Order: sequence, then structure tokens, then C-alpha cells
Amino acid sequence: MEIKCKKTKRFLCEINYNEILEQLKPYGVSFEKPLVLVIPCRSCKESEIYHIYKDHYVYKGNKTKN
Repeated sequence: MEIKCKKTKRFLCEINYNEILEQLKPYGVSFEKPLVLVIPCRSCKESEIYHIYKDHYVYKGNKTKN
């Protein structure tokens, strides 16, 4: 899935969550909580916080750069 900045619509990153789950399966690791990503955007100068789930992601807010 691709993640884009909410303000500028600029591409931030691409993540393959299913591949991450497959690589961790042999170790007996499972995700019951969402994966939390903080991604900086060079255009708006803020970091965006996302919760990544298996099928979708949820935008949680901005963290301003100090």
C-alpha cells in the first residue's frame, strides 16, 4: 500500500504489510496491535503518524518538527 501526505498529497512510502507478516510467521510473531509509523514529509515539514493494519491504514495526526 502507498502512503501519501494528507496536506501535499506527496508520496511518502510504500509498505507491503503482508510480506512483513509472512517473514515473521516462522518466528511465531503475530500482530494484535497496529504497526505505528511516523513518516516525515519534506514538503510540509511535519511528521505524519499512521497506524498500519493488514488491509488499510489510519491517519492519526501530525507531529511538528522542532
